[in-house]
Order: sequence, then structure tokens, then C-alpha cells
Amino acid sequence: MKDFVYIAKTFRLLKEHQPGKLVLIFALTLFMGVNSGFSIMLLIPLLQLLNVGSDVTGSGPGYVFHAIAEKTGISFGIETILIVYVILITINALLQYWKTMLDTRYQQTLIYYIRRRLFMKIIHAEWPMLNSKSKTNHLQVLTKEVPNMAEYVYYYLRLITTIIISVSYIAYALAVSAGFTLLIIAVGGILFFVLRRYLFRSFHLGEEFVSSYNRLLKYIDDFWQTVKIAKVHSSEDFYFERFDEASNSLLNLESTIQRNWSLPQLIYRVAGIVVLVIIVYLGYHSGRVPVTSFFILIVLFSRIFPQFVAMNTDLNMILTHVASVKLVMKLDEEFTNEKRSDTQSGVAVELEKEIKLDNISFSYDDGENLFDHFSQTIPARSITGIIGESGIGKTTLIDLIAGLQRPTDGKIFIDDRVLDDDILPHWKAGIGYLPQDSFFIDGTLRENLIWDSPVDISDKDIMDVLEQVNALHLPERFENGLDAYIVNYSFCFSGGECQRLALARVLLRRPRLLLLDEATSSLDSENEAQIMDVICRLKEKVTIIFVTHRMSLLGLFDNVIKL
Repeated sequence: MKDFVYIAKTFRLLKEHQPGKLVLIFALTLFMGVNSGFSIMLLIPLLQLLNVGSDVTGSGPGYVFHAIAEKTGISFGIETILIVYVILITINALLQYWKTMLDTRYQQTLIYYIRRRLFMKIIHAEWPMLNSKSKTNHLQVLTKEVPNMAEYVYYYLRLITTIIISVSYIAYALAVSAGFTLLIIAVGGILFFVLRRYLFRSFHLGEEFVSSYNRLLKYIDDFWQTVKIAKVHSSEDFYFERFDEASNSLLNLESTIQRNWSLPQLIYRVAGIVVLVIIVYLGYHSGRVPVTSFFILIVLFSRIFPQFVAMNTDLNMILTHVASVKLVMKLDEEFTNEKRSDTQSGVAVELEKEIKLDNISFSYDDGENLFDHFSQTIPARSITGIIGESGIGKTTLIDLIAGLQRPTDGKIFIDDRVLDDDILPHWKAGIGYLPQDSFFIDGTLRENLIWDSPVDISDKDIMDVLEQVNALHLPERFENGLDAYIVNYSFCFSGGECQRLALARVLLRRPRLLLLDEATSSLDSENEAQIMDVICRLKEKVTIIFVTHRMSLLGLFDNVIKL
């Protein structure tokens, strides 16, 4: 039962996303449902007019229309009748086109709205929250499951449309022949009850498909994360077998899902043909239904029974997508609507005196205290080294200073100001962070150097900083210079070159505080010496905190924090 709670919660999203357009779609659906059946029923009095003379008395719609025609002087011939009917059908077709375009636009904007909502929540979530979640799950939700949820909403809307149209057809059919109509409804109800197991199966197949797709994404991501190891160890078969297993699972599930909703359609259609034959046979031999009405009844039946097929299909697809809806709604609930901090226009905090850690304590969930009433002072415009054994908390300490983690006790002061939510956005605006492994996006050199800078950066600024980090020759290597488009940077540049480019990107942010987390640990001694020479010249303007395990660097630090 808990699974279906997510179904109800989706209507909250529909209420938030263009409710006016949704009401319009429902209104058009209702009008067209009624009008579609009415257009067919209108054939009865229109055709009856051809057989009603002015000297004949009687009852029925045809006689009413004939009386109106006599009083108004309008002559109803076959041409007039067909023109009126064509006009009505054309209007209905135009409305159907308009509704189709509205449906499509609503579905596409819903995908945009949900994706934007979720991604906004994800990128503004707290670091501990993000760090505890699966990247693959997030990618799956944003790329695959959000469109599935939009399809789920579409099938809901189509189901409601089908129900409205079916009720309209049934109402008109009851007016023509209640007995035959009740027979049609009874057969449809019996078939729905008999075939209900296919609906329950759809729910479980949807869950299996979501799980298999997640495995497929995970296996692809695993390969790219370890592609070099895979090539060196010649372990391609291992990755291929896992990928092929997930792909084959998806292939079989696709076929099973298709069969699960196609088989009930086949049964409904065959049953519909049998019932139609029975109605024609009984109607022909009973003689109680006029020929015109009998013709309309057959037309209505040909419309009613396919609606039963459509309703069963829509329900089937809705239940198949429930697993996707659960993933989307679960992600939506896990991440709260964090207030967005406008760091792009915020003024960075000036660090003039010191960073003071006052009696702070911190531990991860279910872990021992990494810091227990820890105090330390980091002077401004100096290089402070943080050293210690692996796992002792060096990276956690700079995470606390950067505001990614919050101490469970104690306070952090920036020039006598408490580092709290009020100044945190401005504090982050003045931080430059350089990790051990450089990260680059697929794009031009210029994009990679300025994409996270809060201010406008000119090409002259870029070249000045590249010269500062001894990397001025790198764009000259390419014909297009800074406009050179590069993928897989680690294969285009050496480790030292990548680190110098990463340092240039950090410096282009014009930071007040530079955090270096094992920034030279993957470099050889020559490249490390070049990077450290650049860093040492920066301390006159920038406060630098350097995490390292290399004792050879201790002589370059003005202060040392040993954990």
C-alpha cells in the first residue's frame, strides 16, 4: 500500500505545474467526449428527416427537426444534412488537434519542470547529503525516470479522457437500446475482472525494469571509472559480460512488458467481435430496433468496445510506470528546498587576520569523533600545512573550514565573525579549492579555466594567470589556442600540466583563501617543485592551507597543524 502513496503525491506536482492549462485540457476532454457521441447520435434525426413528409404525424427527433424546418422555411435535403454533419465533425477534429498540441506541450513542460526542480534541489543540497547518495541513481532519475513519470501522467490524462468518452457513448447507446448496451457493459466488466492479473503483473515488471536499467548504468559508469585498469589488465570481457547481462535483461523485460499489455488487447478485440456478431444477429431477428437506430447502435458499439481496450492499456502502462514515479518522488522528498545562495553576485568575505577553530567537535554518522574540542588558529596571508596519517581527518578539517561540513559542537570564526548561514555564501565566494585529482569538463580551454569564476574574465586575465603558473605555453600548443576543444584532458596533458591548469582556474576566481588537498601528491619532484614555487609566491595576497602527507614540504610552511 505504501508504494501507491507515491501515486497520490504526483497530483501535488500537477497542481503546482500549470493548473490552468490542466483544467483547460480536462474541459476540452469533457466537451469532446460528449460531442463525439452526439455527432454520431445526430445522424439518427438527420437521416430520419429524409423519410418524414409534411403530412405525416409522429414523434421522435426527426419529427421535431421536421416541424422546425417547416416553421423556418428551411429545406432539409441530403446535401444539407451531410454539410451540417461535416461541419460538426470538422469542428470536432480541429478541437482534437488543439487538444493534442496542448497535451504534448503540457507533457514536455512537465518534464522540464520536474527535471529543473530536482536538479535545483540536488545542486543546492548540503555536501553530507550529496556525498551519501548514488550518482547513478540521480542520473537515472533525471534522464530516464522523469520522462517515464511524464508518460505516467499522460496515461492518467488519457485514461480520464477515455472514461469520459466511454460514458458519453454508453449514455447515447442506452438511449438507442438499453438491453444491447447493458450486454456490452457486462462483457467489458467480466473481461476486466478476468484479465486483472495482467495489471498486477505490470507493477512488478515496472520495478524489474527500473532495477535492470540501474544496473546497466552502473556497469557503464564502472567501466569508465576504471577504463585504464581494464585496458592494462585486459579485463574487457569482465565489463562486457556484466553489460551484456543487464542489456539482455532489459531486452527480455521489454518483450515481456509488451506481451503483458498486448495479450489483453487481443482478448478484448476478439471478444468485441464476438459480441458485435451476437448483437447484429439478435437485433436482426428481433426487429425491435429501427434500421436507422440499429445502424447507429453498431457504430456506437464499434466506438465503445475499443474504449475498454484503451482503458485496460492505460491502466497497464500506469502501473508499469509506478516504479519510475516512486524513484522521482522519493528523490524529490529526500532533498529539501534549500534556499539558493547567490554566490555569483555576492561579495567575498575579506580575510584580514585569522581563521579560528574554537573548541570544535565533529564525527560522521556512526563513527568515532575525528575532532573532540579541537582548537587552532590559522593566520591570514601565510601557508599553513596540515599533516597527519591517512584517515586522521585532514580533508575533513578543510571541509569544516570551507563550510561543507558543520561542527557538531564549537564554532569557527572568520576575523571574529562566526561562520554561519548568513556569511557562508560570501565565504565560499572567496575560496579556491584544488584537490589531488584535477577535474575538467569536455570543452574549450577557456571554458575550463573560467566556468566557475564569479566575475567576468578576459583573455588577458587568463594569459596573465597562465604565465603566473608557468603554463603559458599550453594554449600555444593548439592552433585554436584558448578556443581549442579538448576531451579527456588527462591524455592531452601531463599530470603536472593538468595541475597547473587546475591551479590557474582556481586563481582566476581571485580567492582570499586557497585550500590545497594533497594537490602535489601525484606529481613527480620536478613538477611538485614548480607548483610549490608558484604557491609560495601567492601567500603575500592569499591565505593558503595545504594538506599533505609529505614531510619534505614542511620547510615551506609558515605554520603546521599536526593531527
